[in-house]
Amino acid sequence: MKIKKKSILLFFTIFFAISLFDGAKAENISENLSYKDNEILVKFKNPNPEFLEKFSQTYNLTLSTDNNYPKKKYYLFTSNSDLAINDLIIKLESNTRVKKVQPNYIYQPAKKSKQDPFFGRQWWILNDGSAGLSGADICLPGLWPSEQKTWANVVIGIIDTGVYVRHTDLKKNIVAGYDFVHGSKKKKYITDKDGHGTFIAGLIAAQVNNRKGIAGLSRTNRLKIMPLKFDFSTDQAITALSYAQGRGVRIINISWGTNEYDTALYEAIKNFPGLIVAAAGNEGAEHTGENHFYPCDFDLNNILCVGASSESDLITSYSDYGADYVDVLAPGGEESPLISLGLNKNRYVSGEGTSYATALTSGAAGMVLSANPQISNAEIKDAIIKNVRPKTELADKVSSSGILNVRAAVNREAQ
Repeated sequence: MKIKKKSILLFFTIFFAISLFDGAKAENISENLSYKDNEILVKFKNPNPEFLEKFSQTYNLTLSTDNNYPKKKYYLFTSNSDLAINDLIIKLESNTRVKKVQPNYIYQPAKKSKQDPFFGRQWWILNDGSAGLSGADICLPGLWPSEQKTWANVVIGIIDTGVYVRHTDLKKNIVAGYDFVHGSKKKKYITDKDGHGTFIAGLIAAQVNNRKGIAGLSRTNRLKIMPLKFDFSTDQAITALSYAQGRGVRIINISWGTNEYDTALYEAIKNFPGLIVAAAGNEGAEHTGENHFYPCDFDLNNILCVGASSESDLITSYSDYGADYVDVLAPGGEESPLISLGLNKNRYVSGEGTSYATALTSGAAGMVLSANPQISNAEIKDAIIKNVRPKTELADKVSSSGILNVRAAVNREAQ
């Protein structure tokens, strides 16, 4: 999506699944109701071979050959269209010969497990090669065995669309925030009606090993989220920074920006006694000359600017770059999107973009601070930049020449 040259704008990321811009590409994932991609089961009124063939052609389906069991009553089809399963079901239900239609659900063994159900799909945490390139991740599981409950809790402020604070995978990791749009601390206002802020919060602080949905970055749930809902104006952005500063928040996630130089925002960030983790942008453009994206490109030591890497360990086609301004890459997804929280207590959705790469880096900064509470802001930034997974082909793309490595950053292995 082309970013306009006026005003501070939210990154509705390239395939941000919560938005309504491209419903065909949206993926809504309902917890514990996983199903086989593109497969449906249909029960008909008086089916016969001619009808089934015509039905398949009409709806671009392939009838399974494993349907020679009359008492089964349900016929298995594979969809050859781009329609999401839920949309296809609605379409088929309008056919008068269809009695019932549903996904082909996948069941889980009835064994006790603490692992989060979608952890196997979180390639950015642990990539075994099933999505892209093996090892194209943030090296988080290598840190988890050493993470202790004695580590400090760290609050990360998210200045964004709000956060759906009642999500079952997040609500225990929320601290009191503020809604600057309505001027209220009440949860009914702070909550998110767009989804962008909630997605970011989930990537950072979804509860780990609670047998729900996804895993955030802290195995012992040391990371906490402060929702700071704003209207994407300069005034509310700098007010939110002041609010967070007054409550001792040291890490702020900013997954938005503008091409216009904003003096008031520059001064607010300069005076903020913490680290700002900012997104590089989604235009696939180099930050150089007159092409800039702020606050990423502000010449300030307390800004860490983040671009997006793919599941193949490359810079994504949409990510902005420029070694003079962009510091590091983190997974944002390309062919394989990231999964995070949706706007329902048990809903999960998928999306891609530098917004989400920024969230992972904010969480990494929080983990560095959690393990090292006395560390300075400059040392947090250095720990991340100096401990990336280096890649020679990124030398002219980002200043660190590499991709986020949480384990190495927390342990400051480069020292």
